[in-house]
Amino acid sequence: MNYRLLIDCDALEFLAGLKKAEQRRIHRRMREIQAYPSKYSDYIESDDRGRRLDVNVCGRYAITFWEDFADRHVKVLEIKLADA
Repeated sequence: MNYRLLIDCDALEFLAGLKKAEQRRIHRRMREIQAYPSKYSDYIESDDRGRRLDVNVCGRYAITFWEDFADRHVKVLEIKLADA
């Protein structure tokens, strides 16, 4: 399935504050998530509406995303330290 990748502004700001090597690693992972979202779900959370959110751990960072099947979007909602 061909998804469009959408990234929250706060996630982009967090990413911009990382070292270039970490940025590249997370960027590659987001592209992998875009191509095969279900393959990169390490665990599941729910938002306040009860919607399923998938979380992928990429090194020291957790990438929270939502696969919006109806719109064919993968929405990256948050990037943060995995232990935070």
